Amino acid sequence: MTPEQIELVRDSYALLDDPPAMASDFYRCLFTIDPSVEGLFSQDPAVMAEKFAAELGAIVQAIISFDVFSARLRHLAVRHHAAGVRPRHYGSVAEALMQALSARLDSGWTPAVENAWRHAYNLVAEIMIAESADLDVR
Repeated sequence: MTPEQIELVRDSYALLDDPPAMASDFYRCLFTIDPSVEGLFSQDPAVMAEKFAAELGAIVQAIISFDVFSARLRHLAVRHHAAGVRPRHYGSVAEALMQALSARLDSGWTPAVENAWRHAYNLVAEIMIAESADLDVR
């Protein structure tokens, strides 16, 4: 990711007036895109949305330091792997996240912002999938 893309991701996330509401939108989109993933979640939807918003905010803050960012994602990958998340799920998550962000950012969702978020998500997914693969080998 370029410094400009990192700035776009961070600035656009800061524009969200209600990150947990965006996270609720994310889960609705995800369960529509891939209903099979709903079985991976056992918590109350409001709790899930709060946790997702907090984790996404932490990832967005950490993105400026690759070491901190990647360590956080490796830890997150371990938890997700244990919950049954597999590489095939990451595409659905990407689309659900893009839909939720675009709806909440409205006119702030420009082609450049979308491109930055897609790059950021791809980096997240690559790190988490690689860690998950390592877990399968261990």
